[in-house]
Amino acid sequence: MTPERWESPLKLQLVPTVDSLSFLTMPQGTTGLPLSPHPGAFGVRRRFHTHEGVDLYAPEGTEVFAVEAGEVIAVRQFTGPELGHDWWLPTYGVWIEGASGVVLYGEIEPHLAVGQQVMAGERVGTVLRVLKEDKGRPTSMLHLELRDSGNTADIEWLDNENRPAGLLDPTPYLLDGVVNNQLNQ
Repeated sequence: MTPERWESPLKLQLVPTVDSLSFLTMPQGTTGLPLSPHPGAFGVRRRFHTHEGVDLYAPEGTEVFAVEAGEVIAVRQFTGPELGHDWWLPTYGVWIEGASGVVLYGEIEPHLAVGQQVMAGERVGTVLRVLKEDKGRPTSMLHLELRDSGNTADIEWLDNENRPAGLLDPTPYLLDGVVNNQLNQ
């Protein structure tokens, strides 16, 4: 099955990378599209869980755009001490139902409300700083997830468990956009 054609969620060129330190050498106007074993890649095992999405490093305040048209079906807090994440600052998530399923734009400040119709390329929000402590890695990023239609559940992919039902890999959609961008240049 060919994925729906996605637009880039950031106005940065996405460069596929397996190097977790690639952010140190990326030219201005680019960011890494993490592929395994990069810790920001989908399905990579981390310290206590497996990563449920893709982290696209971006400076705080970077605008986030809809990858496809859809309807906002949820907006709520995504990280922070209030949710039991003492090591993260408060950020929000926006769940948009579209042709590919539900795209979750996490670790952002939302600019949309539930029920709004969104066109591909329309602003969803801006990237917020998520990490409290700077340990020499980016502290702000867009966390992007893809789920089955209608799925707004809080999904946690625990160590040594199979991928949770309804959680899909957004990487092929993002890679398709990279390839199409290169072909159109």
